[in-house]
Amino acid sequence: MIVKARVFLAVAAEARVPFIYLSAGVSESVFHASLALANEAKVPYSGVLCGRATWQGGLAAYVAGGKEALQTWLEKQGAKNIEALNEVLQQGAQPWWNIYGGRDQIEIVERQALPSSEHRPDYC
Repeated sequence: MIVKARVFLAVAAEARVPFIYLSAGVSESVFHASLALANEAKVPYSGVLCGRATWQGGLAAYVAGGKEALQTWLEKQGAKNIEALNEVLQQGAQPWWNIYGGRDQIEIVERQALPSSEHRPDYC
């Protein structure tokens, strides 16, 4: 395993709850490469939260050609970006409940609803 992948695994080992990766505004190619490293290290992440990594190329299309150009970009390149991201996720992302030993290990505990705002203390 390459050094970078080991770093991903070491950081993930510190997690005590399910986690996702954030794109943090990097390019699509950098984000996909980062996820590929996490996949290689078999990091048990549960998905992603990304925006700019998938659609930032649409901004140039909008500036150059307006709303119609953006719509075309979204239908073509934007859709390809999401499909490529889904392929990367299928290679590594896992359901959040895996960190707890599987879905059948999750216990649902009922508790009382929180009080309405009129019944909360002033310091809330």
